[in-house]
Amino acid sequence: MNVVLPHQGRTREDAVRVIADIEENLQAFGDDWWPWSGGKLSLINASLARGETAEVPPQMRTLFARAWAIRQVTNGLYEPRIAKLVQLWGFHDLAANPQAPPDQERIAQLCAAIREAPAYDGGAHYGPAADVAWDFGGIAKGWIVDEALDQLALCGFEDAVIDAGGNLAVRGSRGSRAWRIGIRMPDSDPAQPELLGTISAKDESVNTHGDDQRFFFHEGRRYSHLLEPLSGMPAQGIRSVTVVHRDGFLAEAGGAALYVAGPGQWLGLARKLGLSQVLVVLEDGSIEMTAAMKKRVRLQGSFRVRQV
Repeated sequence: MNVVLPHQGRTREDAVRVIADIEENLQAFGDDWWPWSGGKLSLINASLARGETAEVPPQMRTLFARAWAIRQVTNGLYEPRIAKLVQLWGFHDLAANPQAPPDQERIAQLCAAIREAPAYDGGAHYGPAADVAWDFGGIAKGWIVDEALDQLALCGFEDAVIDAGGNLAVRGSRGSRAWRIGIRMPDSDPAQPELLGTISAKDESVNTHGDDQRFFFHEGRRYSHLLEPLSGMPAQGIRSVTVVHRDGFLAEAGGAALYVAGPGQWLGLARKLGLSQVLVVLEDGSIEMTAAMKKRVRLQGSFRVRQV
């Protein structure tokens, strides 16, 4: 995570202290919401694995409910109960090194379990659903980054940017200028990224999902961590999706669903979700952009671009 705070009439000590508080809160949030960490979410998943009905703590119900609402409006293209599929593929552990797709029969079993599992009604309990586990990896960072920026504003830092790796959000401005945000080219070095383009942003999130974040090759095919929940297989056809929106949660969750929807389908879903600023890099390297996004992005090269 990277936090940038321009000078706002506060001391360096104030900035260091508030950044330390933000980092501590983000770490605590990650511990609670990581599906396999031993935190609150993993305890919910452990209860489900035992065939029990799990209790959803009050402080977790808002995010559960918002995730479920996105699941419903996307008809399951975004699916928060996908943790066992993610684990089966080996994408749950950054140290894991998957070499080949998992057993197709087991994939089908887990997809069937998701289809047959009960809905979430927004209340204090979920389950039983023994072969289902919740995973907020596709939305949690957008949520907590927005929360962290609100916390910074309460501490007097109304101009700020937080970059949580693909989930970047800004508030205010950098002096007299808007924040200038780079959109990384797929497969470029994260340490020295090649930029596809840049965008000026203020009080909004710029979220990118890409197939180069976690993946492996098998028999000449790339398998990424962005799974299509209905089939249990990695989504194909898109290299990256960038969404700009004031709501970091919607930018992240919606972007994941657009990626899974794929070429020819993402635009209709974007309209349904109210996402008007979207840039998509297709597998052939061409770019599709909404009209609102095209007005804002300054591309850093020559690309085949289609406005949709």
